[in-house]
Amino acid sequence: MEKLMVEKSDELLYEFFKNLSNRDQARIGLMGGWAVHYLLKGLDVVHLGSRDIDIFFDPKKVKPGTIDAKLEKMGFHRHSTFRWVKIFHSETEQELHPEESKKHPIHNLSYIYFDLATPTPCPHAMPEPLLKKVYQGEKTRIKVKGVPILVPAAKVLIEMKLKAAPERTDAFKRTKDVADLYALLNSHPELWVVKQGQRARTKGLDPKLVRTFKQKLDRFKTDGTLADAAGMLRIDQNRLTELLERI
Repeated sequence: MEKLMVEKSDELLYEFFKNLSNRDQARIGLMGGWAVHYLLKGLDVVHLGSRDIDIFFDPKKVKPGTIDAKLEKMGFHRHSTFRWVKIFHSETEQELHPEESKKHPIHNLSYIYFDLATPTPCPHAMPEPLLKKVYQGEKTRIKVKGVPILVPAAKVLIEMKLKAAPERTDAFKRTKDVADLYALLNSHPELWVVKQGQRARTKGLDPKLVRTFKQKLDRFKTDGTLADAAGMLRIDQNRLTELLERI
């Protein structure tokens, strides 16, 4: 069911972005795991997809109600302050209204979430100050089935992962953050200082975020995060650890 939910999530992100106007394509973008997936796909790197869909927008230029209306039309329901949800029965794959889902055991339910973020505080969105960098020019575009989509530059995505991983309480999401972080760092040589043919350290990343992440590395070694991330990536754990220690 997890694979099916990832496939459905991919279809839904395409549905959201495919009919955006040219104006909104410059104001509404994709971040999180799917942004990492498609950015790496553009480099011919195969990487994990995601169940959650994370989008961002500039609230000075896009009315939050516009986003809300689009998600409602797609069949999503408001779940919390910044999150929308679609609920499926895990066995029948039937889409369920939130009220209908309460009649089923939770282990029979699967969820796809749409999370909203903005560079500045805004009702019904999660503030993410790092997004200011995107609207200041640190951005790029990916293509999903030919549709151009705004995403943060690799450096900004890396900084988001450096920030998110130490704060996570959900073990799976923390593991996915670390896997995404490794894949991004390993695929962007321009972010490394190379000495004697070896990657010595990263360059240009927010030093505070780097420091906070590295302070958590020992915990990640013992709590299973690095082992699980290596398994997710299908690589040796030592290879993962060595790269992260050089950030």
